[in-house]
Amino acid sequence: MRATFSRIACELKNYLNPVPRVAFVEAREKTGFIDVQRRLMIYLRALWDCEFVIKQANVDSVGDEIDKPFIEYSVIHLPNIFYDWPLDDDRRVPGSEIYRAAAVHAAGHLMYTTKYLSARSLDKLHIAMISVIEDARVEALTIRRFPGLKYLWGMQHTATPQENLTAGNYLNRLARALLDDSYLDDDPWIVQGRTLFKSVDNLEDDQISRTIGIKLADSFREKKIKFDAHTDSLSAPYRDDNRYLWRRQDVPLEIFSPFCSSKSSIGIEEGDKDAKNRPAPTMDESAKGKPVSATYIYPEWNYRSRSEDQSWVTLRESIPASGDLAIIDNIIAENHHLISRMKALLRAIRDGAAHRTRKLEEGDQIDINAAILAQIDIRQGIPPDSRIMMRSVRKTRDISVLILLDLSRSMNDKLQESEYTALQLTQQASVLFAEAIATVGDPFAIHGLHSDTRHNVEYFRLKDFEQPYDEGSKARIAGLKGQRGTRMGAAIRHATFLLNKQKSSKKLLLIMTDGEPSDIDTPNQNYLHHDAKKSVEDALRCGIHTYCISLDPGADRYVSRIFGAMNYMVVDHVKCLPEKVLLIYAGLTR
Repeated sequence: MRATFSRIACELKNYLNPVPRVAFVEAREKTGFIDVQRRLMIYLRALWDCEFVIKQANVDSVGDEIDKPFIEYSVIHLPNIFYDWPLDDDRRVPGSEIYRAAAVHAAGHLMYTTKYLSARSLDKLHIAMISVIEDARVEALTIRRFPGLKYLWGMQHTATPQENLTAGNYLNRLARALLDDSYLDDDPWIVQGRTLFKSVDNLEDDQISRTIGIKLADSFREKKIKFDAHTDSLSAPYRDDNRYLWRRQDVPLEIFSPFCSSKSSIGIEEGDKDAKNRPAPTMDESAKGKPVSATYIYPEWNYRSRSEDQSWVTLRESIPASGDLAIIDNIIAENHHLISRMKALLRAIRDGAAHRTRKLEEGDQIDINAAILAQIDIRQGIPPDSRIMMRSVRKTRDISVLILLDLSRSMNDKLQESEYTALQLTQQASVLFAEAIATVGDPFAIHGLHSDTRHNVEYFRLKDFEQPYDEGSKARIAGLKGQRGTRMGAAIRHATFLLNKQKSSKKLLLIMTDGEPSDIDTPNQNYLHHDAKKSVEDALRCGIHTYCISLDPGADRYVSRIFGAMNYMVVDHVKCLPEKVLLIYAGLTR
């Protein structure tokens, strides 16, 4: 009887609802991220003349697919699928166009949102209003440069004046009004928003979004409409969730790394009641008495469970101590012949980077081979090919390099058949590298690391990309000291995070070490080996080439597993280390 009743109930349900919602969704046209990723990267490169990292958004903490774009650590995350967006007049916006609109909108944030917005003394309505204004500001600046994008974005805004029941309705109407001048909306609050936005003289000022947003939020309260942050969101499918505006990207709350599969984190708003239950970025002034400029939290790979232990390692950017500049002067004086030779080599690489484009009707010089073939055709009575010119186009170097130095205790030991310690040779290599690379003008940074358990990985920025190589940088290199262990995976993740901010098309991470990854709280060396390998793989996914230079004679048994068979060198004659570093750099960047 029960089975019969269930069958009748199922048939009745199918009769009353012959087209289930699931079937309707599946019938809609959809576009997958994997089908458009490459085109989007080429498109953004063509627009902005720089590289953007675009990745597929992961599932959220519940396991549901993320259907909203977002930006995290300068990486654009887009949903796995975009369904065609229906319009009022039976037209549809293809999923590929939504992807294009979302990608260029996110790129606009990366280009024009130069400072994060503080949530201090703001409630959720204030944050929502400021976010809408910031979106409009970024789009207005982008449209100035690419006017055609106004139509691409505008057709995905479908709000009308008749929608007036929720705060989300008004947010969508405001977003459309600020983008589309032809949209008519006589609501006094919408008119106020338009007037305030059009009265701005300098749209490049980041603070106008906060000023206008607070005024509009205070005015909106007069409507007595309750705001719900979970449901009152923007309906335009290409708009991101604006976490990028309210999260300090230079001091992450939790870096699940911008290049590997993981859950995403939005960060803590100041004044958030639940903030005390979540880890927060700190600006410590003491890590065992040492000044600290910033603290970062990273995951670590557990090779036994084959998963990442989230929020596992604490890395602190410590301010390095300065040393005696005479040390650097002596290194330069003793190696001036080598510096001159390497400068000449790098200068030759820079000046010789030219590419000939042949078969041109107009060019700089005649292509002799093409001219001979044309003469042969003329004598045979065949119409010749008129493309007998060629042009030499000089390639521009577009590379950023970061040297990561192992500053563990073992670096204080003297090497076999050498009067120098590993640390002294590392100092020499760093100084000669910096002196020679100035010849080609490549952006470079020199950083160092050592660790004392997973709770205290210290990271030293001796010379940054934007810093000149001056006496300050030299003094920090002169003050290098070896101590504690080498938790290499966390340092590689942090170096990758910093390199990922660079706009260069090619990025190189050079690691100089005297041994395998180790730390006092990890007796099982395989654990740190696998974690370092995973961090190298993550860096590669982000387009960063990692290369290791090891001073350990027995490094062959482990270094190839970490970095790959072609991405390391064991220096047999340690006296040649400075020259080897420069030759490797020249070979990897030519």
